[in-house]
Amino acid sequence: MHLFRPSLLIPTLSVAAGILGIGGSAHGQRSPDGRQFRADSFYVRDWIRGGSKEPDLFVEPREVATTRSAVIVFDQGTREIHALDLASGATRFVLTAKGEGPGEFRRPMHMATTPELIGVLDAATSRLTVFSETGRYLWTTRVADGPSVEAMCLLPRGILRVKYLGALNAIATIDSTGRVVSRTSLPVSRELLNAPVFANSAFIANGCSSTSMAVTPYFGSAWYRVSPNGSATRVAYREPGREAIVTSKLNRRDKGGSTAATLSISTGDVDPITAGAFQRADTVMVRAGATKRLPHELLDYYRATDGAYLYSRRLPFPPNALAFSADGHLLLTDIGEETSAIMRLSMTARPPRKKAPSRNQP
Repeated sequence: MHLFRPSLLIPTLSVAAGILGIGGSAHGQRSPDGRQFRADSFYVRDWIRGGSKEPDLFVEPREVATTRSAVIVFDQGTREIHALDLASGATRFVLTAKGEGPGEFRRPMHMATTPELIGVLDAATSRLTVFSETGRYLWTTRVADGPSVEAMCLLPRGILRVKYLGALNAIATIDSTGRVVSRTSLPVSRELLNAPVFANSAFIANGCSSTSMAVTPYFGSAWYRVSPNGSATRVAYREPGREAIVTSKLNRRDKGGSTAATLSISTGDVDPITAGAFQRADTVMVRAGATKRLPHELLDYYRATDGAYLYSRRLPFPPNALAFSADGHLLLTDIGEETSAIMRLSMTARPPRKKAPSRNQP
């Protein structure tokens, strides 16, 4: 399920600057909403693929992740998995939708990575196909009710964590044989528990660890830290949003005139609280959306162990998907009306005009 429509890409982008002044410390400025912004919310573009120079390379890049040395992009428009060199952006290989044999997929719907693995979830076969970071087929795992998976995260030993549609038994851990190790529900109100699945949609932070995982609902005032045994701890967002509005209505069921109350959902005046999340070591980064001024253009950083708010960074534009590499680079996808692109940005505490051009700059 995708709620957020693409922003327009500016293919000639050479640098993307934050809008903060530079402070003398790691933190640059405190916001009226209590956010502490980092002074390194400036970005220099290292490379870009797609856009006006390569208009046919990407159509609808909806997900991006990294391995140890590659950027992995799921292009929903072409049903392809692209692997780009992390340093230069050069294409390493492309996995295409072929069929249902070993190492094949037909209708990919999600992908996730570890430093060494690439997992592709196929809605047509309800299975996860796992590749090495060089594109070599490794194994296949059955995933129960695959088409109902709306988010997932892969662990190094092939363990898969998924978020199913809805709230009841929505979070599952699946081992490499396809066995469901644990399943738990989102701790939501009884009203929301019985509401349509849209009210309970959520992301799993890509990069989840073996000790915890972060589940960030689209709506509401909190995200959840989920332990390996399935217990969920509620953590308040720095700037809380509102729950999706659930209303009741009467539907006429038969000619005799009997009626039954059913739940419907309305989100007309409710803004999504997040557009995604990422976890790296003991830090969870959430794309915040409650702010009215720059929706989904900033990242809130939390400590994974206890949910404590740490600081925030601004983004140069609202991307369709983002990821962080192990060396601290930011990977963004941008889907335009005519062209789409993937780019790598470096963060710096100096204004971009004062930083020397990257050697990888095209």
